[in-house]
Amino acid sequence: MTPHTRVNLKSIATPLKGGAFVSAPPILNASDHTTDFCCWHCDTILMHAEADQVFGLTIRCTSCGAFNTTDL
Repeated sequence: MTPHTRVNLKSIATPLKGGAFVSAPPILNASDHTTDFCCWHCDTILMHAEADQVFGLTIRCTSCGAFNTTDL
């Protein structure tokens, strides 16, 4: 099995009260995982997606609590 490409997401400040975000893991699956998108802080895989497939999403890592953005 070929290892997947891994990309670390960028850090984002804690969203303001009422700000929208999703939490992962469990891993978000936008497509058959060709790229593993990982937490900028702890390197946990948060999402499987194609490169340039997901934009404008804030993901809170359930492993470490860090907030990540898919806008690279």
